[in-house]
Amino acid sequence: MKKRVRRRFWSPLIILLVLVAAALVAFLLFRGKKPEERKVQERQVEETKAEETKPEKLKEGEIRAGEKETSIGKPVTGQEGAPRVAAKPPLRGEPTLPETVKEGKVTEIEDYCSKIEKGVQDFFTYLSRERYVRNLEGDMNSYERFKGVMMKLSSEPPVPAGENMDTLIMTRNIYHFYRLLESEDIRLIREILRNEADSLELNLDIFYKWLMLGDQCPDPEKTRPSLEVLYQYAGFFLNTIGGRAYLYRRPLNVRLLISYYSLLIVHEADKRGKNTYGIDVFPEVTPLAREISLYPDFHFQNEYILQLTQLQNYYLKKR
Repeated sequence: MKKRVRRRFWSPLIILLVLVAAALVAFLLFRGKKPEERKVQERQVEETKAEETKPEKLKEGEIRAGEKETSIGKPVTGQEGAPRVAAKPPLRGEPTLPETVKEGKVTEIEDYCSKIEKGVQDFFTYLSRERYVRNLEGDMNSYERFKGVMMKLSSEPPVPAGENMDTLIMTRNIYHFYRLLESEDIRLIREILRNEADSLELNLDIFYKWLMLGDQCPDPEKTRPSLEVLYQYAGFFLNTIGGRAYLYRRPLNVRLLISYYSLLIVHEADKRGKNTYGIDVFPEVTPLAREISLYPDFHFQNEYILQLTQLQNYYLKKR
């Protein structure tokens, strides 16, 4: 009985002594290595640990935990936050004369000019076939009436600033269109906006491109207004009580689109050093982008938001 107790006592003790001896031998061997060998071994251990803790390689389309995907598909961490104006890739190109055309051959520019001019004329050819237009046209077709309206509006553009210093400017701006246009012209414009609401985006895009052709395309009848005149009307809609009141009496899609193109025109004038009234469009960019993003019926919503995001970044860099 005593022998068994002694055996049970010495067995664990012997195992412990063997382990201590093995550890001592390993220590002496490691200590006896040269410094270079120790460094290599330590480096191998560190690399092994790093490989174990290295995150898994993500498959295409996966996003790590703690990251979120923006509307344009790029993961953004929580620290970076969401962009000021969420934007998606544009559906179409820049609504002005493309850079490739500006720098291209003369024939390319001529083709582009002809295409835009034809788009405008086709629109009025279509209008002339509509009954509601024929009832209001009288003896003049819609394209001739359009040219007359453009000449009247260009002859006396509104003052886009200074209403708080001169009440006469405010009064004249409030009644601007009623002073220059005949009642038949105003009624026809209203009927067109009401009856052509479904194609309003495309039509305004064509007219914006036509208006911004400037001196790059021929205008033998001098129908197209200058950038200075366009700038004054754009500032009128963005920066005056009369212009804003006019827009807020129109349907929401008309107000948003006119405001959008007015911003682009003032921005273009600003880039060319022709912002003569010092109109600051930056405060208008984010609210307009938010409203457009909430309007569900725009076909080219992504393009509008992208353009406004570019405007926002442009003016942020200048501040």
